[in-house]
Amino acid sequence: MDGARHRSPDRILLAIVLAVVVLVPLAISQLEVRPDRITVGTVVVSILLVSGSIALPALILSRWQAADR
Repeated sequence: MDGARHRSPDRILLAIVLAVVVLVPLAISQLEVRPDRITVGTVVVSILLVSGSIALPALILSRWQAADR
């Protein structure tokens, strides 16, 4: 049962990176993003960019580590 529910960390990180790539332009075009004020759009885009900036290096390093094995 555990094997069927086990997901590879690479797949999860890849899904996060792809979601960020799709959602950031969508959020910028649909929500109000202003650098001088805190708006909902600014918070959403900031959260997406932070999560993407964490997930992308993690994905690269995990693939690099897997290639060394």
